[in-house]
Amino acid sequence: MKAVILAAGKGERLSQGEDKSKPKPLIPLLGLSLIERAILSVKKGGIYDFVIVVGYRSEEVVKYVEEKQKRLGVNLDFVDNEEWKKGNGVSVLKAREKLKDENFVLLMCDHVFDLSILKELLEYAKNRGDKCVLCVDKPENVFDLEDATKILLERNKPKAIGKGIKNYNAVDCGLFYCTPAIFNALVEEIGKGKYELSDAVQCLIDSDNLEVFDVHGRFWCDIDTQESLKYAKNKMLKSLEKPTDGIISRYINRKFSTKIFTPLILKIYKEVTPNQVSLLSFGVAVISALLFLLCHPVIGGFLIQLSSILDGCDGEIARLKNMSTGIGGFIDAILDRYADAIILLGMFYYLMVTKIFDPLAVIFISSLAIIGSLMVSYTAARAIADLNYRHRGNRDFRLFILFIGGVLSYIHPVSVFFSMVIIALMTNITVMWRTVISWKMFRE
Repeated sequence: MKAVILAAGKGERLSQGEDKSKPKPLIPLLGLSLIERAILSVKKGGIYDFVIVVGYRSEEVVKYVEEKQKRLGVNLDFVDNEEWKKGNGVSVLKAREKLKDENFVLLMCDHVFDLSILKELLEYAKNRGDKCVLCVDKPENVFDLEDATKILLERNKPKAIGKGIKNYNAVDCGLFYCTPAIFNALVEEIGKGKYELSDAVQCLIDSDNLEVFDVHGRFWCDIDTQESLKYAKNKMLKSLEKPTDGIISRYINRKFSTKIFTPLILKIYKEVTPNQVSLLSFGVAVISALLFLLCHPVIGGFLIQLSSILDGCDGEIARLKNMSTGIGGFIDAILDRYADAIILLGMFYYLMVTKIFDPLAVIFISSLAIIGSLMVSYTAARAIADLNYRHRGNRDFRLFILFIGGVLSYIHPVSVFFSMVIIALMTNITVMWRTVISWKMFRE
């Protein structure tokens, strides 16, 4: 199956301010241009062949996308619509010769959507015969309802569509599953001087060749203005919170990463990869350990927490840029283990230098803390591999304790020792508890 992406329009309302010099498909949204984001979103749904209809400043758009093709990992075919000013229905019809009368997915390059929508649309459309299927949502879920294409549904059957209709109870999400019937409707309507896609969709409705798929309020956004671009950014950043987040990640780290660090990193370096951010987090952890070695535990403590925050940014950027990979998670896990050990070794050296406790006690507690930190991660990995069971992580909480220990050393160095004691106890008790749980699961 192929996907057709319409990227021919001018987008005057969106191409303003700092984006004024770019054609609409190339306007950035959290590290990806709109056209890249559209391609990668569809690729996640299992489609690798694309027909991209270009028009306004087509040479710039084609050159940009072709330069990204190897990284995108898809097959691209471009169609130039010199009549792009007439309406988006003309753009769809221009793609006809590239599709060989096959079914296809149709979307606009300026629409972003939850990845689950496309997968479920394709599954739903399997049993619809030769009918086209349009994704719809409730009006209250739309950011800019005035500009949206409205739909009137009766018993979940479409009856009318258009931006100007007064009686409506749904809106068009801009994502279609199309059969060749769409081209017959386009030819008929364009012959009447009607060039908008919605005119052809109304023709499909009249001939009972259109069904709708309700997206149930999941995230999607038509990005036509700077306001809708900002709205989409905020919604996408908010969606990065995960149900598996620990208490520190949920209430502290995510607040900093999604509001400050992740957007800032993507703004400064649009080509950044998740692995590069993993290395950055690891580098900050190493610097924090060096500061403990140099007896600057307060600054070292703050850098421990910064490393913890950045450790969440790599996953956020991976999800935002559709770059999540198994090897990325593997590298991140390895760097986290090294970072934990290096930080604890730095704190161990600091305690030995300050001589506030007996050296044997420091060696004993530090050893337990280091071994426990490594075993916590190891038992979590083995539980997944051997028992298909996922334990909740608490690395964010462990690093927060070390951060507090480092900062409170401003009052007295003993805080560093007590933070190590807490880590030693917490990690080793966790390992024992996991062992008990795993044994019970095995016995059952």
